[in-house]
Amino acid sequence: MTYNEFKDKIFKLAKEKGFEAQISYSKNYEFSIRLANGQMDEYKDANSSSISLKVLKNGKIGSASTTIFDSPERLLEEAITNYEIIDSKEENLFYDGSGEYLDIKSYYGEFEKLSVKEKMGKLNKMFEIASKDESIMMIPMTVYAHQTTEVSMANTLGLDKTYKGDGGYAYLSVVAKDKSPRSGFWYGLAPKPENLKVEEISKAAVEEAKAKIGAKSVKSGKYRAIFRKDEFASLISTMLIPMISAENAQKNMSPLKNKLGEKIASEVLKIKDVPYYEGSLSNASFDSEGVPTKEKNIVENGEFKTFLYNLKTAKKEGKESTGNAAGRGIAPINLLVEPGNKSFDDLVKELNNGIIITSLEGLHSGANPISGEFSLGAQGLKVENGEIVSGVEQITVSGNFLDILKKIEVVGNDMWISFGGTISPSILVSEIDIAGNE
Repeated sequence: MTYNEFKDKIFKLAKEKGFEAQISYSKNYEFSIRLANGQMDEYKDANSSSISLKVLKNGKIGSASTTIFDSPERLLEEAITNYEIIDSKEENLFYDGSGEYLDIKSYYGEFEKLSVKEKMGKLNKMFEIASKDESIMMIPMTVYAHQTTEVSMANTLGLDKTYKGDGGYAYLSVVAKDKSPRSGFWYGLAPKPENLKVEEISKAAVEEAKAKIGAKSVKSGKYRAIFRKDEFASLISTMLIPMISAENAQKNMSPLKNKLGEKIASEVLKIKDVPYYEGSLSNASFDSEGVPTKEKNIVENGEFKTFLYNLKTAKKEGKESTGNAAGRGIAPINLLVEPGNKSFDDLVKELNNGIIITSLEGLHSGANPISGEFSLGAQGLKVENGEIVSGVEQITVSGNFLDILKKIEVVGNDMWISFGGTISPSILVSEIDIAGNE
């Protein structure tokens, strides 16, 4: 049975039983090769698929899933059975497919054209570049991979949309010689192979490890600091994304509740949610409920402009969904920190004396997006007179995330794209608490 035949059968049966129905069909292809200390450790070349059905009546939803287009009657009965045992007073909705959908180019197919030999060549090149550096004693992991995802969504209200996207990624971990081993890690991602610069990824991982050689702690105190692009992306992913969820605000779990229109950050900070960003693997023309995505300002010149909504949370406030449903939660499509006009080197010179944060540890245990408070183990680089002079280790950075946003002095232009679609440059803050052991 084809997808369309399965869908049409389910919809007909559901309507006969008095239900609206919605089906999501996801096809995924993943290829990855991994070296462990230079030896082939994993080879993956796999397809997977899933079919999810939801039935809706009187604002209540029941769901069921399968992996094959077989027995639509059984899948529907399972969803209806689950509907009958659900005890919820929340009103759920389906989207009817109306509105303007952006025409987003997300699938290129270039990775699939590469032969296995070519992919192995890129993997080995990463390993060889790192192994040639005399400071490197071990290369625990080298990975080259790509994936393709196709999602089709349709319902009895008129929604009928399909998305297809692909892209690749590579990463490398290395260990440099020192009194105690110093690790380095770097990754990159891109929609096309020519934009996935394996040489740069390998060199960046090596430089990350070498920068830590001879690293030591610093005296406890307040420091001017740079959050490097990748670490600021990690911090705002962990802290800001939950804060801007309308669901969390409605549950009194966001410190931004009742702060719309207020200054919550420095005037130099601008943050958007964008459906498309060149180089991102998270671009999408519709969210997980089929609602069209659109660009929106979240923080503009320091002012908080909007929460992100799915259908259910929007209904509660008499608003429209912002197109940010993400599975069972709410999330941006691409959370973009708008770049400034200064390079990373310019930021270092402007920092003059302070610390560059290059690694934050324990984000999911030491950072609380409900209160905004964080206390995280960190590593970094010490800057004196505008020059990087040494590595920094065994420090803890702490504070309140919203206070950090207010203390941003300069936003860089060295953009970083994360796996989750958070896109950020490095930023310089006037002050942060650092606990060391000197």
